[in-house]
Amino acid sequence: MTDLSTLPITEAVAVSSQDNLHQLVQQCHTDSVSMYPLGGQTSLGFGVPARTEGIGIDLRGINQVIDFPVRDLTITVEAGILMSDLNALLAAEGLMLPLHVPQMSSATLGGVIATNTNGPGRFGYGTVRDYVIGIRALSGDAQVYNAGGRVVKNVAGYDFCKLLTGSLGTLGIITQVTMKLKPIPTRQATVIAPVNDVQHADRVVAELMNSMVRP
Repeated sequence: MTDLSTLPITEAVAVSSQDNLHQLVQQCHTDSVSMYPLGGQTSLGFGVPARTEGIGIDLRGINQVIDFPVRDLTITVEAGILMSDLNALLAAEGLMLPLHVPQMSSATLGGVIATNTNGPGRFGYGTVRDYVIGIRALSGDAQVYNAGGRVVKNVAGYDFCKLLTGSLGTLGIITQVTMKLKPIPTRQATVIAPVNDVQHADRVVAELMNSMVRP
C-alpha cells in the first residue's frame, strides 16, 4: 500500500542524512508536531489506524553503506536503503539476507524491520528478528540510542533490536542497522509436489523442517 491518505499526514518531508533527520525530529519535538516515519510506503496499512495529524518523514535518502566486512558475514547500513539495492550488493559477494520480502524494489530495510515483514524463507532461515544484531534509532525527543553491535556474538545490554523489530516506528525511528548474513547456496532447485489435503501438506512441511533441505 502506497497511499499516504491512510495516514493523517499534512505534508511529507524527505531527509538526506542522519544529521538532517535529527534536526527535523528535534524541531518537531519542540513544536509538538507528530511524526510518521516513511520507508518504501509498502505497508502503510499495518497497525492501529493513526488519528493525530502530523508530518511524514521520508527516510529513503538515508541509504548509505556504513561497514561491510565480508568475511564476518555482517553488514551495517542506513535504514533507508532499498532491499533490491542491498540484495544486489550482497549477491556480488556471494552473500544474501534471506528475508525474501515482497516489493523489494520499493521496500526499505528499515521499513522491513519496523513492520517485521517476512517472506516464505522464514520457514527455513528464520525471521527478521533473527538477523538484526545491531540497531540505531532516534526517539521522539531526538535522543539517539544504540543497541547490539557489529558482531554476531554480542549479548551485552537489553535486546532492543528485537523490541524495535515490528514496532511500526512507535518506539523510535530506525536510522541504522547491522545485519548478519548467509552465503548464497551453491545449489538451488524448485520442487513442485502434489498433496492430497491440508493434513498431508502439514506433514510434508513438518518433515521438510526437520530435514537438511532449506526452503
